[in-house]
This record gives sequence, C-alpha cells and structure tokens, in this order.
Amino acid sequence: MGFICKALFPYRKVSLMAVDRQLDHDIKTELKKYVAEILEIPPHNNLQPPVSGHPDMQLVHIRENILACQPDMPAEIILELKKAGFQVYTGEERLKPYYPLNIAYNVAVIGNVAFHNTKYTDPVLADILKKSSIRLVHVNQGYTKCSILPVTPESIITADPTIEKAALSEGLDVLKLPPQRKIRLPGYNYGFIGGTAGFVNNNTLAFAGDINMLDNKEEVKMFLKKYNIGWVCLKKDFIGDYGGLIPLCQL
Repeated sequence: MGFICKALFPYRKVSLMAVDRQLDHDIKTELKKYVAEILEIPPHNNLQPPVSGHPDMQLVHIRENILACQPDMPAEIILELKKAGFQVYTGEERLKPYYPLNIAYNVAVIGNVAFHNTKYTDPVLADILKKSSIRLVHVNQGYTKCSILPVTPESIITADPTIEKAALSEGLDVLKLPPQRKIRLPGYNYGFIGGTAGFVNNNTLAFAGDINMLDNKEEVKMFLKKYNIGWVCLKKDFIGDYGGLIPLCQL
C-alpha cells in the first residue's frame, strides 16, 4: 500500500477507503469492485443516528500517513490504521449530539488549504495542520467537509456561499450549486453533496448512488468533465449522503 500525498486525491487505484459502517449494502458491495479494502467506521454513540458513522465527522486525513481522529474512535479502528502505516493523532474534543459541538473534525483539506469554522476546530487537529504546512481558513459553515465535493486540489463543488467565497479567495475554481434536495439523508430534509462521493483512483469519483438524481446533474457533470474527472454510480435508484467515501491508501 502507498500513501496518498494530498488528502482526498489519490493518483493511483485506491487500496483502502474509509466509509460509514451503515453504508447501503448494495453500494458497499459495488464499491468493493473498485477498492481493495474498506475500513468501516462504526456509529459514535454521541452523534445523531443518521450521521453517527459518517467518516467525515470522525476522522481527517491530513497528508500521506498523517491522520487525526476523534478521541473515542474504537481501538480496533486505530489498530487497523496503524497496521496500514498511519500515524494516528487523537484529538481533544469529544463529539456531542448537536451543532456546533459535533463538527470538531469536519474539516475539508483541499491541497495546501483546510477549510473549517475555526471557532470549533479541534486544537490537536489545528496544530497538526499547521505543522503539515496546511493553512486553516475560516468559513462560517461548520459542516465543512460535508459541504465540499473535491474535484482537484484546485477545484471544488459546494452549495455553501461562505465556502464559495473563501475558496475563490484562495484561488480555487468553484462550482456553486443550490442545495441538492434529492440527496437522501434519513432524519433530515436532504443531505450534503460532499457526503455523496469519493475518488477510487486518480480520475474517477464513485457516487453513493446515482449522479443523475442530483437536481443540478448536468452542471456537475460538465464541471467534472472540465477537469477530466469521470464517475461511477454505485446504485441507480437514489443518491445518499454517507459522510463521504474517503480514500486513505493507494496501490
């Protein structure tokens, strides 16, 4: 296994990916055709049930073999990560059920910048980002990683205006969408686009469902094509927010 230099952006086929243990069974089965090994993140007792296993709520891949996670991550998950060669840093902030006390690790690392509501970033995570020469940029949206679909280290898709403004200020290309109300997240009116997908190789996004279910599917497809990014749909009848499909290692 090789490490991914820039978080979220593999340059070879992904060999290890973090997903919600509660990921739809059919999606999980299909995903295994593209990824050698899946690390299933278990539900956190303090989080609301629909998002309790979302990987983007519980861990952050910073770069290469550097990773941070919430302090109650089960020992067996940390052991698996260490077996894969990761240096796992445990944060200080314990997750609570409601916003904003559930967002300490919902940080979006895009290239050399990390976006988050910095009032609530876990201090251990913030320190590791600084030591990794990744600049932490404030946005008002606390569910930051949930709200960002990475396309390249220089381009993203989001429905959040504060993220759009900050990303443009950092020189990123941004496709700004309205809220995608067909993204399924039980218990909520709709989910976030950042929670629907993740890269399975250098130029292919896997969607947890069908990209054609997005309200603005054509704009999304055009933006992906602009950067020569393809996609696979892991299920055909809906698209769901599962806290992202997070690539950790590559072949």
